[in-house]
Formats: sequence, structure tokens, C-alpha cells
Amino acid sequence: MSWQSVFKSLAAAAILVPSFAGGALAEDAFLKIGTASMGGNFFPMGAAMAEVLGPQIKGYSFTPMATAGSAYNMTALQKGEQDIGLCQGSAVAAAVKGTGEFAGRKTDKVYAIAQYHSTPQHIVYNAKLSVKSLKDLKGKRIELMSPGDGIEVATKQILSAVGLSMKDVVGEHSGNRQQSSSRLKTGRMDAIIDGTGVGAAWMVDVIGEGRFKLLSLSPAEIEAIVTKNSEFSPATIPAKSYVGQDADVRTVANWTIVVVRAGLPDDLVYAMTKAMFENQADLAKRHTYFKDLRPENVKGGIAAPMHPGALRYYKEKGIL
Repeated sequence: MSWQSVFKSLAAAAILVPSFAGGALAEDAFLKIGTASMGGNFFPMGAAMAEVLGPQIKGYSFTPMATAGSAYNMTALQKGEQDIGLCQGSAVAAAVKGTGEFAGRKTDKVYAIAQYHSTPQHIVYNAKLSVKSLKDLKGKRIELMSPGDGIEVATKQILSAVGLSMKDVVGEHSGNRQQSSSRLKTGRMDAIIDGTGVGAAWMVDVIGEGRFKLLSLSPAEIEAIVTKNSEFSPATIPAKSYVGQDADVRTVANWTIVVVRAGLPDDLVYAMTKAMFENQADLAKRHTYFKDLRPENVKGGIAAPMHPGALRYYKEKGIL
């Protein structure tokens, strides 16, 4: 898919403000979707959403934005600087609870509308190192991407669950995936804990021909993580997903959550939620991670309060 064609189609979209209940304003005609840095999966997923939702929600244009990631998006949504965000469940949970990076500044103006694709945490370390468990990461140089990014949030949660704090490792921020990849491959960093899709291009590049290995968690480590952090669940990275990975890798995963800022009209969010599910096949054609986008995914709890517009849709479907 050509991103140029996406942006051209967005630029050409009609700017007609519909009469959604709730007081939509003219400036709401352009809706910004916060994603993450270029090179990962969030930006192309945001672009897919923009291309599919644009024609369905008359009078509104959707534009994907490269950002510093999940935690950044939660803060931007809280401030009203973004309209929609794609976020890792761990960052959403921390923001809503006011824990970790969000201590003392929990969000109360961000709402969930859907969740999909349980994203496995790739715990990757330099093959030259002897790492048999999470505790072996003590003293190692850990890549954290951007300050407050979902990678940093999840890293702190996972290490904390086994008794390690950030004082026990050397955490560094490169800023984006391109910089992170370079620093890992050149040996400046020892490891990274990254929630990303299996087979993500950047992860394939980092692991390379055996430069890095995936750490498989023990049952005790998995239990400790999911017990302390309800947004995580056990997951498996299938054998042969990467070069040199001969066996299944046991890890944990969390959902990708679609969140919106407070103030978006209920009818608009209802229309967006409905359009996402009714056009799921179209989204999945544009990005495979949408293949498990289903209304039923919200059953059993979601990491953020549900937007009233989305809740209306789920009630109509008998889901909630």
C-alpha cells in the first residue's frame, strides 16, 4: 500500500461538519490518530484506520500521526492534543491508575472504544551474554526507546514483577526504533523488552542472523507478571518466527487499545466504533493485526473507561 495515496485521499476529503449530537465543532472535522514511531506497526495501523474510516464517517477526515508511542498518546489525549490513539494496554492501565510514569497525573479524560491484537513482549538480549532469566538482566544496558513510551512502561512492570527496579539496570532512551536498532546492533545496548507483533520488520532486523536471542520466561516469571499486572496474559511466540529460534518462546502479551479523548460527541464515537467492526475485513486487508478485531474482545474488562458512544454500540450488539 502506498502511504502517499493515503495522504492524498485524506487531503481530498470533503470538510463538511455533520450534526452529531453532543456539539461537534468545525475544528473536529480533522481527527488526529496518535500512533508511534515510524518503523513499527502502530503507524501503518493508524494509516489503515484513517483510510477505512474516512469514507465511512462523512464530514470527518482522519490523519495518522507518528508519535513517541503509547504513553505519549495517553498524555496528548488527556490534554486534547490528539483525538484518537493506539496504545499498549500496559500504558493505558498505568495512565488510568496513575501508576509508574503516570504517578500523580492519572488520566481522566481518555476513553476506550475497542481492543485487538494481543501483542507479545519480545524480551531480546545480545547473544554474547549469558541470560537465562529476567534477573540476569541486572546490570545490563536496556533500551527504553522514548521517555514514557509503552516500551519503558512495560519494561518497568515486567522487571518489577521479579524484584528488579530501574536502579538495577542501565536504562537508556534512543528516541525511536531506527536509533534503537542501530544501538542494539552495534552493541551499545544489551537488551530490549518490546511489545510488538510477531515477525515485525524491525525485530527481524535486530535479531538478524543470531545477533540477538529471545528470552523464554519460566512459568513462575509469567505468573508473577500477570498476577501483578492484570493487563498482561500468557502468550507464545511460535518456533521459527525468527532466525535461530528453534523452540516456542513463552512470554506475556497485552492488548492494543483504541482510545479517544473526552469531548468527542457520543454519536461520532458510536459511528466510529460501528464502522471499525463493520469494516473489519477491509482493515485486516490493510494490516494483518486487525484480523482479530472483534466486539467480544471487550468482554471481561478493558484497561480504560468505555466511551458512552462505544458503550451504546456494544449494548446494541448484546456484548455489554
